[in-house]
Amino acid sequence: MYHRRYRAAVPRVLAAVAAAVLLASCSLSGSGSGDRPVTITYWSWVSGAQEMVDRFNETHDDIQVDFELIPAGTSGGYSKMFNAVRAGKAPDIVTVEYPQLPTFVTQNVVQPITDFGVGDLADQYPEWTWRQVELGGEVYSLPKDIAPQVLFYRADLFDEYGLEPPATWEEFRATAEQLRAEHPDVALTTFPSNDAGMLSGLAWQGGAEWFDTSSGTWQVHTDDEAGLDVARYWDEMIAEGLVINEPLYAEKHVTDLQQGRSLSLIGAPWSAANISRFVPELAGTWGVVPLPSWDEPASGNYGGSTMALPEGAPNPEAAMEFARWVSTSPDAIAAAAPVSTAFPANTTLTETWGQVTEEANPYVEGMNLPEVARAAAATVDPSWEWGPSMAEGFSRLTDETTALAGSPGGLVEALRRWQDSTVDQLRQRGFDIRD
Repeated sequence: MYHRRYRAAVPRVLAAVAAAVLLASCSLSGSGSGDRPVTITYWSWVSGAQEMVDRFNETHDDIQVDFELIPAGTSGGYSKMFNAVRAGKAPDIVTVEYPQLPTFVTQNVVQPITDFGVGDLADQYPEWTWRQVELGGEVYSLPKDIAPQVLFYRADLFDEYGLEPPATWEEFRATAEQLRAEHPDVALTTFPSNDAGMLSGLAWQGGAEWFDTSSGTWQVHTDDEAGLDVARYWDEMIAEGLVINEPLYAEKHVTDLQQGRSLSLIGAPWSAANISRFVPELAGTWGVVPLPSWDEPASGNYGGSTMALPEGAPNPEAAMEFARWVSTSPDAIAAAAPVSTAFPANTTLTETWGQVTEEANPYVEGMNLPEVARAAAATVDPSWEWGPSMAEGFSRLTDETTALAGSPGGLVEALRRWQDSTVDQLRQRGFDIRD
């Protein structure tokens, strides 16, 4: 099969919306026996997954979903998936994040879904999103949600201090300097040194190209100038005390948010649910704007998830019908809205998402999140590629940035160290890496 050839070559290279509820009377070939529906297993940790499953089960007769909550992917969930597939005990459908999908493909943990007719959905997603799931000419998962970066800010305190949301990173720095001069105990934002996902998104926005397979072999440039420029910017901001350097949502960060010592948060649409959970008393005080840009408006991606079919899935047809429903149904969006603000990857769902999210989450009402998220998603650079081993790669990058946190040029040095260790690690695994 083609996908086998692709996997062997990876070391050398790596529409209208579906109906809100699939009719319960629809039959699925081979999906059940008599009155018994086929039961599929779904492994995930993402917020809203249980609610989506419950809604699907309520509205479908031929297929029922048995949901299993597993640890977040890099906290043990991915290892559980790898072990299950290797033991011949694969679930039917799983959550895989965009950075980790190439790892699942290169190690034969997931199978192509091209033959399930998903190609007819391609034009319902941003170009960059579909490129994240289409590898070597095969589609390997269905996008569920995406996470274009945006800037949340304390609109009430910005007004009190006479500040305007910065449109560029130059303005961002100038605002931080003004704030420090006028209110020394207040910082414009908090920058975490332990969040590889955020740093990757900022590098993506800044034009970095950490991985590239266009030449036919893997090229690794995690220390390219665009990425280092982004790292230098934040190294200087940290060194000059213009931002707080601490982990997001840790006790100190939550206190800083509560007491107005940190006025903004670089995040993505899903961050709204986190903010509402950690500082519910600040409802009505937040605004959201596009991420400050270096030149033209642009955003990186900071999270998001897909629905992938493991090798050996017992009920692939039924699993793919469920995955398609999750990825295309307004009913799925409505089910998750009370507990999740994850932004749907499917562009035909953005209007529905905006309506149900504001209705279900009064915390974000008036924040203008739907419009800002929609605009940000349209500015993500589609050329970005992930490497073939990002689960381990993110762990090593986080180790480097954490170890060097606060030291002069720490982020720059972390990227340079990560470059060397990434090349060495991939070569040890047999990947052909071009210098």
